[in-house]
Amino acid sequence: MDKLDIAIIQALQEDARKPYTDIAKTLNVAESTVRNRVARLLDDDTLRLRATFDYMKLGFNASAFLNVVVRPGKLEEVAHKLKAIPEVSYLLAITGTPDLLAELTCRDHQHLMEVITQRVHAIDGIVSTSTSIIMKVYKELLPTINQE
Repeated sequence: MDKLDIAIIQALQEDARKPYTDIAKTLNVAESTVRNRVARLLDDDTLRLRATFDYMKLGFNASAFLNVVVRPGKLEEVAHKLKAIPEVSYLLAITGTPDLLAELTCRDHQHLMEVITQRVHAIDGIVSTSTSIIMKVYKELLPTINQE
């Protein structure tokens, strides 16, 4: 990956629908260069283009981070079961305590409570959880890539 690849990725982070001709013009390269580079980055899984949406506009008004402490030897099993829960929108294995960090996206606080108490707590191997409700999102985009 070189500086041109990084510049293309950054342009797509700003607007994934931006035409390759516009990106090429900004970077002073041929449109075919941008198209070929994006194809290569997609093929090797360096780049993934996804549609995101405003959860609140779709009626999902309760989001939270769930810290999950897992019994030793059960991390993969618990992670597999957690990621199968539709309301888990993001799941990470992290260092220290807790072992897993999940983002839950629910319709309302009642729905959030049901997911945690009825589905998450039913998973064998979970020692404990703690929940932090998201009050406001200040930044959602991924950080820019340092080209140095």
